[in-house]
Parts: sequence; structure tokens; C-alpha cells
Amino acid sequence: MNTYKKIIFVCVGNTCRSPMAATIMQNCIQGQNFNIIVESRGMVVLFEEPYNPKAVAVAASHNMIMPSNNAAQIVNDDFGKDTLVLVMNPGMKQKLYDTFDRAINVYTLCEFCGVTEEEVADPYGKGIEEYNRCFEQLQVLIEKAAAKIINNLREKEKLREKGENNDSDRM
Repeated sequence: MNTYKKIIFVCVGNTCRSPMAATIMQNCIQGQNFNIIVESRGMVVLFEEPYNPKAVAVAASHNMIMPSNNAAQIVNDDFGKDTLVLVMNPGMKQKLYDTFDRAINVYTLCEFCGVTEEEVADPYGKGIEEYNRCFEQLQVLIEKAAAKIINNLREKEKLREKGENNDSDRM
């Protein structure tokens, strides 16, 4: 059972899908009493660019506020044994493993959720309808991912408490 202290969503430019995904995840885990850091990164970030206004608007239409951050490049130091990295398609997953020697715990979002779809469609350069479809696809997947992550953390907590109780019984 893997438990993670940090979740990083990765898309191409870190202006649409990954910041929407991070916002959705933050909303899903809010109030769960687990200290999980949720961030987003891009595969190719040539300069600091604010999140796409269409992505921000779609999140707002779903009563979620995206932070006013700029795009950030994924780097080797982002990976770690307690970090889960979720990408939008199998090509991104392979590229991360090919590019970063510290890459670990990288999954496509669909793979992590156990669904057969292979990718989250990129709405970049398209209309608001495509951004909304993307957001809704992300929301369904991330609700599944959040449930899995929270369940694993609860199980780990139960095991730790059981171990502590067994230790006190021995005294």
C-alpha cells in the first residue's frame, strides 16, 4: 500500500490540465486531516506563463478557485519515494522516465485510477467547451484517485494505531 505526502500533476505546458487537476484534487482532499501537498508542473515550460484564462474560468464555473500561479517546469528534485506523479498520457510517463534519473511513482492518471482510457485530452488552443469537457473528465478521474489515496492513508493510520496498541499491551 503506497501512501504519498505529495502529488504532482504534469501536463505539457502547466497552463491547463495539470493546474485544473491540482485544483480538483485540492478540493477533494480538503478537510480530510491529511497533510498532502498538491502541485502541478509542465513537461516543457519555456517561460513563466500564467494559467490559461479558460482553465481558470472553467474551474470557477465549478466553484473551484485556481491559485494564481505561473507555469513551472518539472525537475529531477520533484521526484521522491513519497511523491506521486500523475501525467495525462502514456507518452508523458515514458518521457519522464527517459529524461529524469530520479523519476519514480509516475503513472498516467487513468492508469492510477484503473480505467481503460489512455489519456486526458488537451484543450489548449480550443474553445471553452473543450476546457469544460477536460475539467469534467479530470474531475471524475481525480475523485477516484483521491478516494484511493485517502483510503490508503486511512489504512496506514489504522495499522500504525494497531501497532501502537500492540506495543502498549506488551508493557
